[in-house]
Amino acid sequence: MKNIKKEYTYRLALGIAIMLAGMFSVVFHIFETSISIFLINLGLILFVITAFKHFRLGDLPDRDERTKKLAAYGITYSWLLTLVLIAVLYWIEYFKLIEFTAGDVLGILLIFMTISANVFRWYFMQKGDVE
Repeated sequence: MKNIKKEYTYRLALGIAIMLAGMFSVVFHIFETSISIFLINLGLILFVITAFKHFRLGDLPDRDERTKKLAAYGITYSWLLTLVLIAVLYWIEYFKLIEFTAGDVLGILLIFMTISANVFRWYFMQKGDVE
């Protein structure tokens, strides 16, 4: 993904930053819930639209055995890291540091898994291989 335009990189980063701001505002009750949900949706929409524009222009490499392998490793690492996040969220709830609702936890996990899978995939593509 070395050939990704800076414009797309900035938009993707902005989308992720807005989503994270929305998630943190939900967890720490900074804004009303509707504003936090708006931020999460805005960031997700910006991220998805930018990704689709990037795919449509054909800047990404073709799907071959290597890219499928790197994507599989990225998803595997994301899944393992998500298990660690689940354990951390459990202990946070157990010690009553933050009170989570089921929606909070599911939202955090959904967005974390999506972002971490793409980050690991990007990392392995930059690295060239997984071994």
